[in-house]
Amino acid sequence: MLAIDRRNEILKKIQIEKSVKVPELSSLYQVTEETIRRDLEKLEKDGHVKRTYGGAVLSESTNADLSATIRETTNMDGKNRIGKKTSEMIKDGATVIMDSSTTALYVAKFLKNKHHVIITNSLKIPNELLGSDESQVILTGGTLNDKSMSFIGHLAERAFDNYFVDVAIVSCRGISQDKGITEPNEMEAEIKRRMIKSAEKIIMVVDHTKFNHKAFVKSYEFEDVDYIITDQSLPITWQEFFKEKNIEIIYA
Repeated sequence: MLAIDRRNEILKKIQIEKSVKVPELSSLYQVTEETIRRDLEKLEKDGHVKRTYGGAVLSESTNADLSATIRETTNMDGKNRIGKKTSEMIKDGATVIMDSSTTALYVAKFLKNKHHVIITNSLKIPNELLGSDESQVILTGGTLNDKSMSFIGHLAERAFDNYFVDVAIVSCRGISQDKGITEPNEMEAEIKRRMIKSAEKIIMVVDHTKFNHKAFVKSYEFEDVDYIITDQSLPITWQEFFKEKNIEIIYA
């Protein structure tokens, strides 16, 4: 196993279990404890974990930016259901903006053989739609963020200013009632603000793992959102909150 693959697996394990121990990881991956310590040191340097005596715990830093590869394999069943439900809400022939979230990527899987114009800053979504004779894909260009596999910066931002579409499909890294809708960095947040300004309707696709969490930068407002599509029933406090914001909740 390559070191990068091992570190990705270790990070997914920490996300699920919240902490790991060096001896256990050494035994699991059949490498030395020193190798595991170097893995944890790299993950800490990237802001994903915090090393502890004998192991590591998940970082609580709000600006930690998990790679798209890690996020894509987190809660795959829930995101798949969200993707299917969202695709059913998009009328044939619609013009669609999609962000670079892994949840939006799951939506794209179900749009492949439908007739749409799709505008995105995601590097992965065009690849997902390759081979489709129905969809036209417009890629913004810009500066590539290799962690999120997305294009950001002024070129990407200005691209969205030139379009007016039927619907925007956007997600977030954290959503809380007091802190709002948040992203790990300002450039990603600004891209989503531009997307929302260009769309008639806003569909927010967010799985249950994002609720009651916060990232570093406030992104768009709850008042911008028309629909929330999620994978698990929300507590009554969230249901009442969205009702006050005139947001319709749809369960996948």
